[in-house]
Amino acid sequence: MKNRTDKILLAVFLLSLLAYAAMVYTYITYEYSQSNPSHFEIWFARRFLFWMSLGFHAVPTFCLQLFLCRRRRRWMAAVLAIIIIGAAAWFAYGFFTATGWDNVGWAILLLLSIAPAAGCVLAWAVYGCWRLYRKGDIRHVP
Repeated sequence: MKNRTDKILLAVFLLSLLAYAAMVYTYITYEYSQSNPSHFEIWFARRFLFWMSLGFHAVPTFCLQLFLCRRRRRWMAAVLAIIIIGAAAWFAYGFFTATGWDNVGWAILLLLSIAPAAGCVLAWAVYGCWRLYRKGDIRHVP
């Protein structure tokens, strides 16, 4: 890897992936009977960990997608985006066509796939703006 930015993107991807895994593990296995926390601490910890577990995985996806966009073979970046957005579309289709309690499973899968899809879309937007800036189309000329 020659470029310093690529190294930083890869490092942020790996560190944020580990942080996300730790947050999910803590959310799933957190025991409230270990100490005597106040009701506010329980409420805040559960809400914070829930929302971070639900949406934080957009950060590793953004870094990986931007890293792949910056590489020479851009079709690899398109494959990742197509897989993630295709999975989100499949989960949305399953959610709207399922009946009964099956909707709950499809809704959970859909909620978990929205953040990576948003990370991919944001990475493509940043990459597009970077290309336009590098080309000179959006630089401010006094």
